[in-house]
Amino acid sequence: ITSGDHFWMKTTRFDTQRTHRTGDTISAAITAQLGLGIDLKSAIIAGKAYVDATIRDGILVGHGYGPLNHLAVVTAQNQAVVYDDI
Repeated sequence: ITSGDHFWMKTTRFDTQRTHRTGDTISAAITAQLGLGIDLKSAIIAGKAYVDATIRDGILVGHGYGPLNHLAVVTAQNQAVVYDDI
C-alpha cells in the first residue's frame, strides 16, 4: 500500500483447473475499482473477491487450464478475511 502499510488476505482455495488469466483479471478488477474512486486497499480486496468468484463459478469449455467465468457474481462466500496486524 502506498502509505507503507500492509495486510494479508485469506480465502477459500478452489480445486479446479479453470484459472487461466487470473493475473490479468485481478489487475483489471483492481484498476476498475480505482477508476471508481475506491481506495487502494479496498480495491485490492474487491478485486480478489471478484477473481475468487470467477474461479468458483468456472465454466467448462476446452481442456487443460480453462477460462474464468467473468459473469460470476461476488457473494459473501467470496470475501477474503483481511489481517491488518501481521
